[in-house]
Amino acid sequence: PYLDLQALYVGQWQFRKPKDQSREEYDEFLARKVDPVLEEWQQRITAENLLHPTVIYGYFPCNAEGNTLHVYEPTDVETYHDTSSLKPVASFEFPRQSSGKRLCIADYFATKESGQIDVFPMQAVTVGEIATEYAQKLFQADNYTEYLYFHGMAVQMAEALAEWTHARVRMELGFEAEEASSIRDILQQRYRGSRYSFGYPACPNIADQFKQLDLLDTKRINMYMDESEQLYPEQSTTAIITYHPVARYFST
Repeated sequence: PYLDLQALYVGQWQFRKPKDQSREEYDEFLARKVDPVLEEWQQRITAENLLHPTVIYGYFPCNAEGNTLHVYEPTDVETYHDTSSLKPVASFEFPRQSSGKRLCIADYFATKESGQIDVFPMQAVTVGEIATEYAQKLFQADNYTEYLYFHGMAVQMAEALAEWTHARVRMELGFEAEEASSIRDILQQRYRGSRYSFGYPACPNIADQFKQLDLLDTKRINMYMDESEQLYPEQSTTAIITYHPVARYFST
């Protein structure tokens, strides 16, 4: 249910609606020609075990200090009751908008001065190295149509897995009553908080992903980032999560 069919059909598989075609005709075409392709690949992926969806997510104690978010060792939080005594195991510096609302991700978490420890959720998801290997196999065999279908499925299933994991985090934090009712609502952020990935406008420093992967210990699932800041396996995503009710996507 978290699979974005619009992104799959139009963005990945290139089944765009012709200008001279009505919406009804286009929808009929999708139902007749494209939906069966999706069903075929869903069955094939399951039968041949072509995707290995794997998730790591965690909740880290944190505090904000200006534009910086400090992440602590959980055992230290249990030992020290005074936030001034805590030493961060990692810190993330976020940019602030130069105009407008002057938003910054750090603002969505409790400050160090408040004396309250907040929660910083993070996640990493992948559909596995097998997705890259099988896509390469199809491409090298000149099976370009099958390559297009499978590669698109792998990309969008990784995105769906990220949405599923984020929803799980929201529910575990106690916000199930605020959940979106459909994939359309989810894609329009009609839920509590927001999810950000390093390299995007609100948190552009992609090198911070090294810290994130280390904190999540993603080596357990063979996920890593190389010196050129490329994430492996190819169909993988990571994210930081805020659960503040006003948190939304923004650019700086």
